Amino acid sequence: MSNRTKIIEENLNVVLPQDYKNFIDDIGIISDENGEVFGYIEGMDIDKIPSVIGATKLYKEDYKTISDKEIVIGFDDFINSPIILNTEDGSIYNFNYDKKTLINSNFTEWLNKKIGELK
Repeated sequence: MSNRTKIIEENLNVVLPQDYKNFIDDIGIISDENGEVFGYIEGMDIDKIPSVIGATKLYKEDYKTISDKEIVIGFDDFINSPIILNTEDGSIYNFNYDKKTLINSNFTEWLNKKIGELK
């Protein structure tokens, strides 16, 4: 386990799916004028976005029904909704208060789609 992964898992008390771990190890975060994928890199403020730790803690204050096994990996500005990764089954959801809408069955599928949108 990398130090990046360990920091996220310890701070959020989750076990990350392998494909998200690979993203954290290889890239860390994506944050530019076209969009963001929350994650972690050394030296960033873990309490602020685009840190997955800061994003998860922030949105869990506003969205009380985000479970302990869900983390916030992005935000969909179009529908004004956090994007949730379920760490137990790896699925990705848009989350609008009490309604979860499945986007992809795993992080890799979602990331590939997201990267296509960022180009």
